[in-house]
Amino acid sequence: MDAMIQYYMEETEDMLQKAEECLIRLEMEYSSTDVNELFRIAHTIKGSSQMVGYEDIGDIMHKIEDMLDGARNNSILFDQSIVSLCFKGLDMVKKMLQHKKEQGSQEMMDDFINDATRIKEMIEAFIRANKKGGEKNATEESAKGIVSSLLNKKPKGKNRFYITFFIEEDAPMVSPVFMMILKTIGEIGNLVYSSIGDSYFSELSRDNEIRTFDIILCTDIEEAELYTYFALSYVERINIVDLSRSKLEENDYCFSNGDDISYIIILRVFMKLYNMLFNESKELNISKEELSTIESLYLEAANACGRMKDKNKISTFIRDFNELFLHILKMCDDQWNAEEDFCSNIRTQMVELTERAYNYTKGKHLFRVFKAKKTDFVNRLRNFMDMVDKASTLIILIDLSSLDILGETEVKALIEMKRQMEFHGIETGVIVDGYDARKIINIFDSIKPLEEFHLFKTELDAILGVLYSQDSFHRIMNKIKDVQYK
Repeated sequence: MDAMIQYYMEETEDMLQKAEECLIRLEMEYSSTDVNELFRIAHTIKGSSQMVGYEDIGDIMHKIEDMLDGARNNSILFDQSIVSLCFKGLDMVKKMLQHKKEQGSQEMMDDFINDATRIKEMIEAFIRANKKGGEKNATEESAKGIVSSLLNKKPKGKNRFYITFFIEEDAPMVSPVFMMILKTIGEIGNLVYSSIGDSYFSELSRDNEIRTFDIILCTDIEEAELYTYFALSYVERINIVDLSRSKLEENDYCFSNGDDISYIIILRVFMKLYNMLFNESKELNISKEELSTIESLYLEAANACGRMKDKNKISTFIRDFNELFLHILKMCDDQWNAEEDFCSNIRTQMVELTERAYNYTKGKHLFRVFKAKKTDFVNRLRNFMDMVDKASTLIILIDLSSLDILGETEVKALIEMKRQMEFHGIETGVIVDGYDARKIINIFDSIKPLEEFHLFKTELDAILGVLYSQDSFHRIMNKIKDVQYK
């Protein structure tokens, strides 16, 4: 090894050891002497590395030097984030130095250089985010901060995206990563929404608590290009949702589209069919008269599906719905050997289709869901009940899973509202799950002599429990028996 290189190696290793000792002391308490010593070491290693041709080491030490210079002249507030970044940078320098000493592979060195680049970007972003005062640029960024500055700009661009950024766990600091993201946003479009505000960047003690960042970006850039722009250091992954009107219009819901009647007819067919085929007995004994009724129900349901205005959205459901009926007709044919396993499979398919139908319709047609919060849930529930369309609603599910207890006043209010809904022919189901479920269930058990509530663990359990119970079957069928197209 060249004598000059050998001397450089020995001196640099000694200085790195002294730098680590300074950092350990700075972890315990601030000392301007240690900060100045660190700066001197960084400056010396930078210069000597450049002199022997180790520009890669010199570059990362240059960034550390800049950060420490800001800390010692008070243009950057010194905190443990600086200590963390220094440790990260010096550790990388030690690895690079050892690799050069052992004359390791270029491939490994390239990996070290890539890691060093990420650390340099982090330090640069940290300096930008935490520099006090400074001259304003030509755009005169708002004194409120970078987030406010970006939000205050008028949105431009044909595309709009909701993007979630997930930050790597080993990122020494998160705020510089967010700064890099915001800088990129400013270069390619406009910020419409940000899950963090300017205050975040002044709350460095909380820096590592947040590992996700949500934004809405308005831009002319297409989605496929965004992945390149946001492939930033310490960004582990991103999730992009296209909010452009052309992408979202298929989810539009029209309040007056008339599909309520179609869903009611399909539900009526399902309930009649389920009750006919699977009520109590596992055996299948279908008379010719009942077979004729099933065929009539199938035609009624097929007609309802065909008249839906939103049928394109549920085309797969309609296809599976038709296939199920064809299987049932075959099963009921005198020549078909309907074994118990086949009957069980039909029943399972009906339950699965019921779940899918519920997911299509909940909150829109037939089924309403209210999720209670711990504060003022009774008044919120009353307002919700008042706004419900009583004519088109069959079932209301009240989810109490977030509550840990029910008071006497709340229980009385629930009884009152349940009876009001029954007057309008609306079934009520209560969902109770979670850590405090047993306490809530005990309360409902204690009032059974006065009023019985149907309790369930999930929304699907509630829908199946209400639809396919005999009492609910008769009440719901009585309400919808005369529904038909005008």
